[in-house]
Amino acid sequence: MNPRQQVTLVTFALAALSGVIIGGTVYAMAPADAAMGLASAAGVLAAAMMVVAGVLVDRLIMRPSRKLVRGIRAMLESRSPEQGIAMPRYHALGSLPAATEEFAQALKASRREIRQATEAATARVEEQKTWLEVILQSLSEGVVVCNRQQQILLYNNAAVSILGQPEAIGLGRPLFNILSRAPVEHTLERLERHHANGASAASELTAPFVCSSLDAGQMLHARVALILDNNGAISGHLITLVDISDDVALLARGDAIRLALTRELRGVVGNLLAAAETLHGYPDMGPDERRSFDDVILRESETLSRRIQELGQEISGQLLGRWPMADVHVSDLASCVQRRLEDTPELQLQLVGMPLWLHGDSLSLMQMLDCLVRRVHQETAAREFDLEALLADKAVYLDLRWQGAPLSADIIEDWLNTPCDDEASGQRMREVLERHDCEPWSQTSREAGQALVRLPLPAPNRPQFLPEPERLPARPEFYDFGLMRKHAGDEELAATPLRELSFVVFDCEMTGLDPMGGDEIISIAGVRVVKHRVLTGETFERLVNPGRSIPEDSIRFHGITEDQVQDKPAIQVVLPQFKQFVGDAVMVAHNAAFDMKFISLKQEESGVEFDNPLLDTLLLSHMLDGDEEDHSLDALCQRYGITVTGRHTALGDTLATAELLVRLIDRLEAKGLDTWGEAMRASNMAAQIRQRSAIVHASMSG
Repeated sequence: MNPRQQVTLVTFALAALSGVIIGGTVYAMAPADAAMGLASAAGVLAAAMMVVAGVLVDRLIMRPSRKLVRGIRAMLESRSPEQGIAMPRYHALGSLPAATEEFAQALKASRREIRQATEAATARVEEQKTWLEVILQSLSEGVVVCNRQQQILLYNNAAVSILGQPEAIGLGRPLFNILSRAPVEHTLERLERHHANGASAASELTAPFVCSSLDAGQMLHARVALILDNNGAISGHLITLVDISDDVALLARGDAIRLALTRELRGVVGNLLAAAETLHGYPDMGPDERRSFDDVILRESETLSRRIQELGQEISGQLLGRWPMADVHVSDLASCVQRRLEDTPELQLQLVGMPLWLHGDSLSLMQMLDCLVRRVHQETAAREFDLEALLADKAVYLDLRWQGAPLSADIIEDWLNTPCDDEASGQRMREVLERHDCEPWSQTSREAGQALVRLPLPAPNRPQFLPEPERLPARPEFYDFGLMRKHAGDEELAATPLRELSFVVFDCEMTGLDPMGGDEIISIAGVRVVKHRVLTGETFERLVNPGRSIPEDSIRFHGITEDQVQDKPAIQVVLPQFKQFVGDAVMVAHNAAFDMKFISLKQEESGVEFDNPLLDTLLLSHMLDGDEEDHSLDALCQRYGITVTGRHTALGDTLATAELLVRLIDRLEAKGLDTWGEAMRASNMAAQIRQRSAIVHASMSG
């Protein structure tokens, strides 16, 4: 029973008791014929006076006291120096409210002084961070920093521009929302193996690779570098990105030209050579027969001339480059192939001999070797394989050996059209080998009873056997990213601290308030809140064509006219974009059920589902301060000292709600509600109590 109910119960008990006492006294003292009437009247009057006194006590003392208590508690729980205390308008508390106001002003002044001191102490750090941001933003290469869980911790504008996916890239978002997974994981696997083997120099903990954006819209030349903490453990990695789509397209055209020269025209040249050799070998050939050979020579010559002219025009003004490659150590390549073969335990690959360097595309070579081992196993039933690198004149021979007989050229030729990976976009073995200028063949090995497939691959740019330079200790850096700490991503949502969650705060504007009656969304906005920070640089804002007229009453509220939305996309286009922006974050809104009702009605026809966890700041505020306070967004912003820009616009209300969320989380933590589960249990309990109170109040009113 709360204090208000206790006071009400005591008031009614005292009223009843006073009525009984005074009525009994009057009854005993009054004349007998009028005693009963006077006693009843006196009792009722006494009870009424006690009820009035109780109401006055509640209105002038109890309610103002509760308001002061809520204000003091809110100020203590909030960390904002702008948080004040709302004073009761009518009260009988004497000087207590004035003294409380003085205390609040003193506390606010102290908080401002602390904030100023903190800001002064961190000014130098902020200056260094500003320098770092300027450097990052001025780079033409895209820069992305991730933690061990492949979540984005930092990125620059160049990365957004190169990838062209502003809704998919953001702090706390998965890296593989923007980049293809296999090349990144493969390169990280190689570097982490180096680190595990004791490598610490920067040159040993970085490597280039080639990948594509997730939508395959760009081909990227990337470089990844491991980031180590003060204890030498891997805490994350940095990736730089350069768009090479045009270079790759040019290279693909060059490959097509080369194939035309080496294959398509090979038959034409062969026909010409055969006809010429025949004419040369039989000078006494008859006129009719000779004329047929002359026709062949003329026809094939014309074909050859025309095709060469076409190819010449194709390559005119073009520079044919090479596929982006890097020096690769054969031991790294063998380790990655061994790992891929773990799904087939009977296949064993062993690296033998002296590991060498070669030049190539590590990912495609690894995929090709994996495919080759499996093909040889299917053809010969061999289960154990040796991989050895040998020096050649201008190449490095990579020999795959097994017990058994060599393979025929026809078998190898058939394999060349085999995809090197299970993915639909996997390259074929022929493409990988031709890119490395490699013509494989099979022969007997120097060991009796063994055979091999030999792959002549490009020699590395670096020397094979020069001594390594002396390793110097890495120079320490002086930047603290904070977010590099390991995210508790493996824990259940209920046990996740509120500060560790990624939120997307959102708001919608509509044509009206009746979603079932045909009202539609005309604007939707969102902002990301990560690590207890409102990221105003990561926002989503779209106008939506509702497909119907916008009432004048609605326009006066949000200011969006029909002219503004007539050329905008429909909600079926905008909702998938918004879902991509939200990702798997917790969705937050003020009076969230209202906005989600409009969104849920459009999910099926938009082809998306918003199954994210949902948080309502309206319900949290009710749970913290009870029903007697005003919990509208305007009132809350005023109480918490939040400046609202663009009120009643989707983005303006979104930013205000995001700031409110940060303040509410501070208060939840002050109450010991640190995790998502604790906050949800408390708010759900508050919601149930409110619902039961409403039912009781409705039944009493009826």
